[in-house]
Amino acid sequence: MPTPDSARAHDAFRPDIEGMRGLAVAVVVLFHAGLPGVIGGFVGVDVFFVISGFLITGLLLREHERTGRIGLPQFYARRVRRLLPAAGVVLGLTLVVALNVVAPLDRPSVGLDGAAAALSIGNIRFAVAAGDYFSSVGTQSPFLHFWSLAVEEQFYLVWPALILLAARGAHARRRVGVVVACLTIASFAANIFLTDTAANWAFYSLPTRAWELGLGGMLAVGAVVIARIPGSLVGLAGWLGFGAIVVAATTFDSSSAYPGMAALLPSVGAVALLAGGSRRLGPGRLLSLGPLRFLGKISYSLYLVHWPIFVLAPVVIGAELDEIAMWGLVGLSVTVASISWALVETPFRSGRPRFAVRPARTLSVGLAVVLAVVAVAVGPSLGVQPDSAIAATEIVTSGSTDPVDEAWVDGATSDIGRSVATGTGAPTVAVIALPTGPAGPTTTSPPTAAAVDIVNQGRLPETVKPTLAKARGDEERLRADHCLAFEDITKPAKCVYGVKDSTFTIALVGDSHAAAWFPALERLAKHEGWRLMTFVKVSCPFIDMRVRNSLLKREYHECADFNEATVARLTTLEPDLTLVSMSRIAIHPFDPRNDTVAAKGAAVARMLAKVPGRTALIVDTPSAHRDVPACLSAHTDDVEACAIPRSTAFRDSLGEVEQIAADASGAGRIDLTHRICIGDGSCPVVVNGLIIYRDKEHMTATFSRSLAPALGEAILADRTRVIR
Repeated sequence: MPTPDSARAHDAFRPDIEGMRGLAVAVVVLFHAGLPGVIGGFVGVDVFFVISGFLITGLLLREHERTGRIGLPQFYARRVRRLLPAAGVVLGLTLVVALNVVAPLDRPSVGLDGAAAALSIGNIRFAVAAGDYFSSVGTQSPFLHFWSLAVEEQFYLVWPALILLAARGAHARRRVGVVVACLTIASFAANIFLTDTAANWAFYSLPTRAWELGLGGMLAVGAVVIARIPGSLVGLAGWLGFGAIVVAATTFDSSSAYPGMAALLPSVGAVALLAGGSRRLGPGRLLSLGPLRFLGKISYSLYLVHWPIFVLAPVVIGAELDEIAMWGLVGLSVTVASISWALVETPFRSGRPRFAVRPARTLSVGLAVVLAVVAVAVGPSLGVQPDSAIAATEIVTSGSTDPVDEAWVDGATSDIGRSVATGTGAPTVAVIALPTGPAGPTTTSPPTAAAVDIVNQGRLPETVKPTLAKARGDEERLRADHCLAFEDITKPAKCVYGVKDSTFTIALVGDSHAAAWFPALERLAKHEGWRLMTFVKVSCPFIDMRVRNSLLKREYHECADFNEATVARLTTLEPDLTLVSMSRIAIHPFDPRNDTVAAKGAAVARMLAKVPGRTALIVDTPSAHRDVPACLSAHTDDVEACAIPRSTAFRDSLGEVEQIAADASGAGRIDLTHRICIGDGSCPVVVNGLIIYRDKEHMTATFSRSLAPALGEAILADRTRVIR
């Protein structure tokens, strides 16, 4: 995070550091704008961390060497004057706009994001959110970029006291150097470990980012030694550092495991550039060019304002923006930042108003501003009740039975239970057959006998289930039961549902998309007297192929281990039927050559061949590619506005992987997409008074349960195989 500290080294202004800030903020802004050529622009934040560590450590050391002490009240007052005015204005204005334009369902979350940003704990809030696999917010937080400012402010909170303690006694600079080096090494080790195990905390937390600030601090401590090295050598090192930053900004991308080892390149590059930027033959002249220095001068305000503009502009306009429009927003951001620098940053930095000069008053006013922003953020958000926005108009359903009532709705399949269970509910005869013929995603099979699908249009029904306030949390019980494995789990838990002492067993295998079918399958199992066992893990396709995890950003070894353990359990269990489902868009082959539908289908077939007994694939759920509850909260009077184009719902070769795998393995193929995307037009998101999706791709548990009769008919459609 660029901070408007005086860019001084040995009390001499260095225009190259100002230009360096300009370079860093430029790559960050272009990256956030999604413009071509700067796919790794996030490394600009690493550069800012190194600069801050260098400047703050040098400032504290020089003060201690001059006076023998470090004035902590004065230090913190300077931080408040430098950081809070511009940040407070941006926070306030962003809150006012965001709480009026984002979807009502997202407003409480956005308000809390703003409060966390004001309290300098935004990085912790966003780390928690990034670690929640099912976290869902319709609009990206306009305060997300405040995470790096939170890291800096937490650094400012502890660093001066640490320097003061380490500098006591003789050889103060040497003692500080040892302490800073030890902390840097420890932080880097934590960064390496957590990047592989908890990437969200590695990215957002101070302990795993402190090593970058520490690198800058070590450079400040060793400035006297570096000054003795021939200027030409250090200057050439500066060019190498400049090149390292450019390479990182143009070659890294969001799939990189970051920070990890990769962050060494821009961070060490920033150290070299700081060391050699002003030396003979160094890149100082390039960094001192007018445009870079101008961007460096306004870098703090530019960093603050550009992200809210990028996030909220499409929401206000109501459409995604093209490249030309994004360039326009870049220009707007620079203009707004220039105004902020002139009217907000500069007056407070120069001691106006007069009360800002006194540390005690500065800190008191700063605290008052923070509390005011928190009140603005939290107050309105606590009053938002999404359900109160639901219209009172109810869609007439011609007296049809509530499809999620425990009573079995479908008369055509109600005799299945009688044929399967007797007396105690244990099955004596189960007539099991699976559809084997091809059925593409647009193929519709005959509807179940008593099924009446009513597509809700117009106003959202007052009796909609689940309610909007509960829609995002309307998930299957597997997570609460610890039966949904997350990234670090390598062995499935022993989870049994339905009629637990039944002699007929169904196994549910796959990822979170398979888990979304659990409510329907559990209801069916209870009705038919079956035992149901689950083997599900997030982002883990049941596939004989090395895959990557998009959160961990590395090969998903835990998935391969989990699948191996699942096969071993199934081999011992020998279920009568194994149902497999997985997200087609979550299959990320580790080898790019396998990123084809044919290769994925063949790999699924190989995995199915390892499973004993009868198997069937449930075709993946059509994708919403939008946060459906958030959309509905913004369009309670026009449900159809949230309908999903079929080109979106059936994109990414929906059903093809399952078809290839079924043909190759002899497994059945169950396709209920026609019960999720009803009709020939756009796919509705509310059917029979039920909200279909709880996020962008997972069904609500309520809607899933309503599909139990259809799932039962699909399983029992072809009565050619008898299991006794």
